[in-house]
Amino acid sequence: MIFVQVILGGGSFVLGWDVRYHLVWGTLTFIVLIVSTVLARRDFGVNSTLFKVALAVIVDFVVQGILGLFAFGSGVAVVVHLTNAFLLAVIVTYLISFADSADKASTTILSQTQTAPTGNLRG
Repeated sequence: MIFVQVILGGGSFVLGWDVRYHLVWGTLTFIVLIVSTVLARRDFGVNSTLFKVALAVIVDFVVQGILGLFAFGSGVAVVVHLTNAFLLAVIVTYLISFADSADKASTTILSQTQTAPTGNLRG
């Protein structure tokens, strides 16, 4: 969703697309981000890497929104906003995939230790 947001933002600046597409898609993306964060907290807890990364993404998304408001009046701010959004999308995609795989691994290890047989160790 973030990559589509970058494309819509770049298209509105470079190709003259209506900026409302960028704003509507950004709002939908933010809603999905909030829901995903709530689900990450529910499923993995507040100490999970996935939840922490999701919180960081929310903060950065808000910063991007503020940069976007400044971009309405400055061509330089548009370039900074677009470049930062693209780099953020790449980095966050990597971090989320890393965090997700780490949480899955810890969940697998936890379930394996809970299902281990409890036999009598005396010979």
